Amino acid sequence: MKRIASIGIAISLFAGSAFGADLPSRSEAPFYPAPIFTWTGLYAGINGGVGIGGFTGGGSPYFGGNSGGLAGGTIGYNYQGGPIVVGIEADVDWADINGSKTPFGGVTGKSSVDELNTVRGRLGYSFDRMLVYVTGGYAGGSVNGTVNNFSSSPNLILGESHYLNGYAIGLGVEYSITPHISVKGEYMFNSLSQSAYFGGTPSAINSGVNFSTLKAGINYHF
Repeated sequence: MKRIASIGIAISLFAGSAFGADLPSRSEAPFYPAPIFTWTGLYAGINGGVGIGGFTGGGSPYFGGNSGGLAGGTIGYNYQGGPIVVGIEADVDWADINGSKTPFGGVTGKSSVDELNTVRGRLGYSFDRMLVYVTGGYAGGSVNGTVNNFSSSPNLILGESHYLNGYAIGLGVEYSITPHISVKGEYMFNSLSQSAYFGGTPSAINSGVNFSTLKAGINYHF
């Protein structure tokens, strides 16, 4: 009986070893690290907001303050090295920033900033998916002015539009909600240089405009 029991145990051990050898071996699942987020690359988007300010030079008594909205498109490129992000960005905005004033009896003036374009550098600091930046560069815009002067003889109804050049400086914050989509908020001060309006008339003036914009935008990163 002891011999039979020993033979049975040996057969069981042999069979168990053979069966175990037929089973597939277990191994750890492969590890794929998450991609590192970067602001580097080309992007484009849309923006919109409000503008408020006032005219400079001779336009101040005729056109007064101005306020209104603007909206348009954005394109830019970023390069990130460590936490520092540098880039260039351009905006093209259609605007409806208006002002009006009555400097004295019989004379009324109206004005509008109809277009605002900027090309700016950006310098920012990245907190992973959040970017805080300063920006500055060229600004230009189409500025229209009209004056109705019923105190002169003959009465004058004048209208003139100029494209004024200047600069823009500001700051903003941008947050990437997905690897391809980011949202931003931005403050900008825009100063457009003076130009001559209504030359050769009693209402001839030199006028520029300063105004601030507060905008929000959404960008797609390619």
